[in-house]
Amino acid sequence: MKSQKFMVKSPILGFEDVNEVKFAEVDDGALAFLSMDRKEVELLLVNPYKVREYSFEVSASIQTLLEIKASSNVKVFCVFVREKGDGIRVNFLAPIVLNCDNNTLAQVVLNKKDYPFFGVAESIKDYIKE
Repeated sequence: MKSQKFMVKSPILGFEDVNEVKFAEVDDGALAFLSMDRKEVELLLVNPYKVREYSFEVSASIQTLLEIKASSNVKVFCVFVREKGDGIRVNFLAPIVLNCDNNTLAQVVLNKKDYPFFGVAESIKDYIKE
């Protein structure tokens, strides 16, 4: 699993003082990790498009901050938490947007009023068809 360094251009909630992270994708881009060396913390990420229908507007300010253009290689991941047992909860209201062309990222906090079908701690079981 190869990791790349990314500059954090807009803070990650709870880690406002982190300016650089290591990002690594696994499982054909379905899962990823963000490592924060100085914090000795690793965030678990899931590609929301592999789980459910998911779309949102990236504000002009975030697009400018990350230098996103129409041709940019952009990836989106959401933070998830594994609970005891087999429970997994995903935060669809605060996706992490990565511009892989210049290795920058930002967490985008979405307004619940604009995205009423996204939650902060949704069970992944709601999206897995057995």
